[in-house]
Amino acid sequence: MIIRTSAIRLACICVLFTATIVGCTKRVDDKWTKMRPQVFSATGTVIYQGKPCGGATVMFESNSPDDKARGKVAIGHTDSAGFFRMKTFKEYEGVVAGPHRISVTKSEFLQNLPPNPDPTIDYPLIEKPLLPAKYKEFQTSGLTADVSPDGPNSFTLTLE
Repeated sequence: MIIRTSAIRLACICVLFTATIVGCTKRVDDKWTKMRPQVFSATGTVIYQGKPCGGATVMFESNSPDDKARGKVAIGHTDSAGFFRMKTFKEYEGVVAGPHRISVTKSEFLQNLPPNPDPTIDYPLIEKPLLPAKYKEFQTSGLTADVSPDGPNSFTLTLE
């Protein structure tokens, strides 16, 4: 009887595990997803002061003439080698085709405690930018990229 109960438990665990894996990895293709513009793989490297810039956030904003794609923002994060891979929609990796303006940010957050802090107060952190301010905004960064449906879409962003 003990062997049979253990076998039933094991079978139930296997079924639940399989259902979880299948359910969590399935692409969703509902009517909203189908309305999204097509995206294309885009990668690159951020270089700051002649070195790879790890820990930065890269954003591409589409300037496409296509109404479906215009204004779409893709985001990527650099690894320690300065490498990034862009994502526009959570489920799908890539960037809409066409011209883009780019912003790059990197910050550290510092504690902002008064001399005798009240332990019941959660003091806000102070953001300290680690890159020049002009790269934070699409309008001032001067960085652009043209994403092609034919690829390859690999970009080197050199910051001064």
